[in-house]
Amino acid sequence: MKQSSFRHLGAVDLLLAGAFLAVFGVDTLGSPQVGLLLAAGVTAVAAGSLAELSVGPVTVPWRWFAAATYVLLAVLLPAGLLRPLVAGSASAAEAALFVVSCFGAAAMLFFGVDVARGGRHFDVTPDVDRVVGR
Repeated sequence: MKQSSFRHLGAVDLLLAGAFLAVFGVDTLGSPQVGLLLAAGVTAVAAGSLAELSVGPVTVPWRWFAAATYVLLAVLLPAGLLRPLVAGSASAAEAALFVVSCFGAAAMLFFGVDVARGGRHFDVTPDVDRVVGR
C-alpha cells in the first residue's frame, strides 16, 4: 500500500461522518462514533498528505498519523456497544458483538503499531514529500 492511499481512507471517513451529520443533525457530534470517525478522517488525510509535521521541537512523522488513524478506528468498533454494557441493558447478542468487535479492534491496534514502527508485517511505502512546519 502507498502512503498516499490514506487520503482515500480519510476522505471516506469524512464523507461518512458528514452523511451522519446531514441526515441526523448536529446532535450526532455528541456520539463518540461520529467524533472518532471525524478524527480518524483528519489523521488519515494527514498521513496521506504529509511526510512529517514539525511544531517547535516536536516532529511527527506520517507513520504516527497513520497509526493514530488505526487506533481511532479500533476504538470506534466497540465504542457503540459500550454504553448498553455499562448500563447493564445489553442483550446477549450485543455482549457477544462487543467481544467480537474487541478482537477486531485488537487487530486494528496491531496494524497501527506495526505501521508506526516502520511496517515489519505490513508494507506501507512512503510516497509523499510534503513537510509542514519547518
